[in-house]
Amino acid sequence: MNADTVVLKVDEIPRVAVDSMNRTHEEEVELVNRLGSLIRQAEAGEPDTAAIDQALEHWITHTETHFDRENRLMQEYGFPPYPVHAQEHATVLEEIRGLQSRWLETRELEPLREFVFTRWPRWFTMHVNSMDTITAQFLSNFID
Repeated sequence: MNADTVVLKVDEIPRVAVDSMNRTHEEEVELVNRLGSLIRQAEAGEPDTAAIDQALEHWITHTETHFDRENRLMQEYGFPPYPVHAQEHATVLEEIRGLQSRWLETRELEPLREFVFTRWPRWFTMHVNSMDTITAQFLSNFID
């Protein structure tokens, strides 16, 4: 993967106080970088729609598992701002699913490219720096 296909470098992900959350964030960035690489490949005239379909599906499945785990931990340990954090998870997951639906229907690269290379990295970095950092600090009193 070369520099113009990398959405976010793993070593640029903000670290939080719970190692398992850091590992999950790294996995997520790797999945998004794979999708970014496929998007750039398609823009260069070598589209592999089946690979993009699969990469999107893997990303969504991973994100569902990621958010479900965080939501369960916040509920289990009584994290007070759980509703706000969980709502943000629901909102971004709905947006990614909508993006997938649009892609499957239209095969337009532009909306996918814009989300993957611009909106998602900004959201992800901000989310980890704020909500996940606070959540992990709270959870670190109970788990790894």
